[in-house]
Amino acid sequence: MNSGDKKAVIIIFIILGVLILIPILIFLFVTGIIVILGITIFNFYTGLGREVVVLDKPITYFEDQLVTTYDDYVDIFGKKGNLTKNDFKKNNYYIFEVERDKCAEKNFFLNGFTINETDHGRTLEDLDITLSYFPSCEMCGTEYMYYAVRLDKKIEEVEDATINYDPLYETTCDYDVYEKKPMIYIYPEDDMDVEIKLGNDEYLTTSYPRYEDSWKVFARKDGTLEYDGREYYGLYWEGSSHKGLSLDESGFVIKGEDTAKFLEEKLEFLGLNEREINEFIVYWLPQMEHNEYNFIRFETEEEIEEYMPLEITPEPDTVIRVYMQFEALDEEIEVEEQELTPVSREGFTVVEWGGSSNEE
Repeated sequence: MNSGDKKAVIIIFIILGVLILIPILIFLFVTGIIVILGITIFNFYTGLGREVVVLDKPITYFEDQLVTTYDDYVDIFGKKGNLTKNDFKKNNYYIFEVERDKCAEKNFFLNGFTINETDHGRTLEDLDITLSYFPSCEMCGTEYMYYAVRLDKKIEEVEDATINYDPLYETTCDYDVYEKKPMIYIYPEDDMDVEIKLGNDEYLTTSYPRYEDSWKVFARKDGTLEYDGREYYGLYWEGSSHKGLSLDESGFVIKGEDTAKFLEEKLEFLGLNEREINEFIVYWLPQMEHNEYNFIRFETEEEIEEYMPLEITPEPDTVIRVYMQFEALDEEIEVEEQELTPVSREGFTVVEWGGSSNEE
């Protein structure tokens, strides 16, 4: 083989090598792009690896706050939490709570946050956080998620923080009727510990103080409740998945302008005291008095118990539960008048009132 033939063979091998190598390089390049894109999308939708960290459930109640040391973090979340000592060597974290429905997608993800810095960068005047999420039309009750926004270690104070929620797409939901503003009042004969359990807590959409498995309160004779170091006059909740009102049922058709007087009479008949009547009317009257007429019905004890059983320990002598339903009417209609049963208050008494509207 002469030198010319050798050069030809070498050139052929080089060409073949290039032809083989180019597809391999293209494959590796495309694979790398796909992997990077996949990681980016994953981080975008979960918030992991970006500027927000998903946290475990805290071991104690906390308010949204800036946490600057690992020890302070452990006091809130315990050592099982998702942040470590090393995390706090480089960063401080603004930790906050997100309320979401149990049927919704698990993760919110950080869409962005803006910062206004003052005092040479050590104080955040405004921390504006936007969380995107997948909206859901299902209502399965409220649960809480916990997140930490990673900030520079030099940040020592956050003066004001705002959490904004941005749905990823618009949705139109046909919700069930909501049970609005049930309030529970507790009147023991002597100061005592009382536990309240809601039988269908998966329906809860809001509660205050926060309901977690039950409310365990210290109740005083004057109705004052002590819970987690604070005083309350009642326990508040709202819920979904309640049945609507039918105009075929018995009830009362009342002129809007006569609603206050009607409610005063019926609520007293059903056992509410002056304060409870006042709070009931103050809440519902703005939604009712400007209607031409209102169709009003009070749910039966069996209906209330089926929707939201109430377990009270120790067992009270008297339980009064008043749930009103109403629908605004443009004109008067004839309905069968509902028969109500009076209730007298004796001994240890628990009172609950709430309501719902077909307009919601």
